[in-house]
Amino acid sequence: MTIRYTRRLGDVLRCLPACQYLAKDGPVYFDCRPEYHGVFDMVSYVEPGLMGEVLDLEIWPSRFYEYKYTRKSWTDFVYAHPLLRGADKTSIVLDRLDDEPAKDLPKSYSMVAPFGISQGTYIDPKWLIEECLKTHSGCVVLCPPGMSVNGVRSYTAPSVEQMAKAIRGAESFWCINSAPVVLASAVRRGKETIFWGQLGEYEADNIFHFPGLIRQN
Repeated sequence: MTIRYTRRLGDVLRCLPACQYLAKDGPVYFDCRPEYHGVFDMVSYVEPGLMGEVLDLEIWPSRFYEYKYTRKSWTDFVYAHPLLRGADKTSIVLDRLDDEPAKDLPKSYSMVAPFGISQGTYIDPKWLIEECLKTHSGCVVLCPPGMSVNGVRSYTAPSVEQMAKAIRGAESFWCINSAPVVLASAVRRGKETIFWGQLGEYEADNIFHFPGLIRQN
């Protein structure tokens, strides 16, 4: 079987519990953009490809208005599919992620991930960085490729695997509702994750609660 969710790293990650659940019945493949294939280096139960029956879970664009109308969370809406009702939808297992720390980071650091793509509620990255620095003077800013922040140590992960390790290794992790918080749900359970979520009509897009997540808005 192939799960299709072509866009957004965070959404591909949130589909991993579906992959693990379906893998009990045979090989599972994932149809997404090539830039997200690094996700599958961290797991044993699914690989990129297109084979067999296709289970299309993607919301945008064809199911967007249905999603908004139901007012369900992203997680509840996607996992309402009959084939997935037994899945542990809030358990993202990265079973091939080793215990080595991320490369090119200090032994001790806090991290802030203030950047995102699909943000209905805008959180000013500059403001969030400044807020983090008030508490954590050695804060590292997690940046997309080609970006840096003047006057603050910046880090761009060379792969999804290294991003997961960088997030895991932070003493404190500050973030908005984007792919880094989805990784945090897998690698930081029980560790402090300070979170600014989406509000109002965009609330449904937020990550599910996990141990250690502290909502700030």
